[in-house]
Amino acid sequence: MARNRVIYQSEALFVSDGTLVPTATHAANKIKQLHRVQSANYGFSVARQDINQFGNLARIDAIILEPPTVNLDFSYYLTTGNNESALGFSVGTGVGTTLSFISGLIDSTQTNDTATVSGRNFHIFTAPEGNDAAGSAGSTLTGAASSTITIGNGFVTQYGIEAAVGSIPTASVTIEGLNINVVEGNSGTLPSLTVETSETGSNQFVLPAPTTGDVGLSALRPGDITMELVDPVIVDMPTGVDSGNSAAHIQSFSIDIPIGRTTLQRLGNRFGYAKVIDFPVEVTVNVSAIVADLKAAGNLFSLVNNDDFKTLKFSFRDPANAEKLVYQIRNAKLVSESLSSSLGDNKTVDLVFTSQIGAPQDSTNGVFVATAS
Repeated sequence: MARNRVIYQSEALFVSDGTLVPTATHAANKIKQLHRVQSANYGFSVARQDINQFGNLARIDAIILEPPTVNLDFSYYLTTGNNESALGFSVGTGVGTTLSFISGLIDSTQTNDTATVSGRNFHIFTAPEGNDAAGSAGSTLTGAASSTITIGNGFVTQYGIEAAVGSIPTASVTIEGLNINVVEGNSGTLPSLTVETSETGSNQFVLPAPTTGDVGLSALRPGDITMELVDPVIVDMPTGVDSGNSAAHIQSFSIDIPIGRTTLQRLGNRFGYAKVIDFPVEVTVNVSAIVADLKAAGNLFSLVNNDDFKTLKFSFRDPANAEKLVYQIRNAKLVSESLSSSLGDNKTVDLVFTSQIGAPQDSTNGVFVATAS
């Protein structure tokens, strides 16, 4: 029977490991499911050059000069770093971790991971209408009533997290891929290309059965987040686990890591021969808070004279107050501090900090993420 619609209950999102694609078969043990997914959007765009000539009013052709771009963006609730690890980010253990968060996307020798040059494959499985994707088995997993949309050679181009009072902390990821395909059931030909030849090959993938996912807890809560921020120029900010009644009361924060990429092309290749990261990568942290006390003393001139690098720490805890996930922004600088006050509203302050990603061997610059020690 024809499907009437697709809703969230029937879908599951998967990502392959870093095995060089498409020169190896991807069995189920090489593919991981991303859990607590809240949204997934994908599509593609094709840039064309019109071919016109004297004697014809309309174009005689519209040819493709650049490789098409496949876009995938998705969001999920933060848990304990499982999704980040599956996507190729480096998640350490304990806040003293020395591996930069995106070191796994820069240097394949860190984990013997070749996805830095060839990307990862992403798979969106759709179970038959009315069925949960989690727990699919038998004909609902492999039969003609189910299908899988696959995206080949996907490169992460943006990662960010947002946390705010009254909402569950969420991560968002943007992917750029080279190819998109749809297959019947949960298996088929890999969508990825051998970049140098622009060919797909004949190797296969098989998705594991989707599950609800045991990742330590259902989700992290805003009430279990603690922050340690450097004091800006005007407002007193939290500087320890106990924010104190005099410090500004944090309402929301976001961390944005843009990982822009450039496709390197050459004559003889329909697709680029490499998709490299644009450096420097600048991390931006935005913090919004209700103003409590102003600093006892401080002025902009003192910041100019003593402009030290600072470390920002954001700790996500479980209901038992145990740290489950920690983000550190090392060697950060305060960029702006803006206060706002109006009738009927609380006085607020908005802070912007920036830092830059260092090399994989650099343990003092950029973003460092760790699970509980």
